[in-house]
Amino acid sequence: MASQPLEDAREALAQQDYFAAQEHVLAALQDDARDIEALTLLAQIQLAMGQGGDALLTLDRLEEAGAQGDHLTLIRAEAMLQGGQAEEAFALLDGLESAESWRLRALAAAMVGNDEEAAAHFLAGRESEGDKRKLFTAAATFHLNRGDADAARFAVGQAQQLAPDAIETLFVSARLAELDGRSDFASRAYLAILERTPNDRPALLGAIRELDKLGRVDVFAPLINRGRQAYPEDIEFIYLDASLKAFEGNWTAARDLLQQYETAVQEHDDARGLYAQSLLALGQYEQARALMAPLNRRFPDNAAYARVYARILLELGENAQAANVISPILRGPDASDIDRELAERAGRG
Repeated sequence: MASQPLEDAREALAQQDYFAAQEHVLAALQDDARDIEALTLLAQIQLAMGQGGDALLTLDRLEEAGAQGDHLTLIRAEAMLQGGQAEEAFALLDGLESAESWRLRALAAAMVGNDEEAAAHFLAGRESEGDKRKLFTAAATFHLNRGDADAARFAVGQAQQLAPDAIETLFVSARLAELDGRSDFASRAYLAILERTPNDRPALLGAIRELDKLGRVDVFAPLINRGRQAYPEDIEFIYLDASLKAFEGNWTAARDLLQQYETAVQEHDDARGLYAQSLLALGQYEQARALMAPLNRRFPDNAAYARVYARILLELGENAQAANVISPILRGPDASDIDRELAERAGRG
């Protein structure tokens, strides 16, 4: 009969509480450092945590303990993939025909840029034996990363049937809903992930993004604050925090926050644009122009950037240049009354 720490570790792993699972399995290994069942579980936990290098060391301990089997080959192949060893992992899978082996072949092919071969391996996995939960979430992620909602739809549906509550299923469900323009569903899926892993960065950013589309500032504002606390130096959350301050009309606070992280802001286009907008709002027109001009040169068809830059130029009395900046937006399909007003102001100069 399995020891209590191992039972606890398996239960925690099933709940995707990887830190707790690792703690329990390490407790079991204190009693017997060569326990094959515990070492195998530790390698699986390390894989789930993205610690491929550690998993390889654990697999070496398993070999020394006399363990063998296809399941260990699969773990080693995935650990190699986490370390970027795609060709080595692919070779290791030779002769294996399980759904997991086809998933790993597909990931190896995708890693070296062979998308056609990766898609074929995912299809082969559908017809194979074994647990297919990871296969379908991986296939869904593969297609979603390429913006192909239709190709992802079948895999997402299968994942929802096989493992509806898994974090990976919630992620692919949320991302598909985003591509389908279903912000309500996407936000609920992201929030469900955050109930289990409150500081998950992709889920925080996804929830904030989709809740913003729904106008739910009451829900996403606390998530921005949570992100700032969990990732204080992360420019994404700094930008979102500054955006919230700007939304509240506190342009001084927005400027001061972005000014603290000026180096990172220079590499983040939207944060740089917001910094320029805050300087515009506070009457610092030349500084705003210095930030906004390069963005407009790189993205002349970006309406948000063009509007801010045109306003800056109008404040500086450079009406002709403002008209040139706003003209491409006026000719586009998304021209608004704001753009026409800016063009009119520029024409009066």
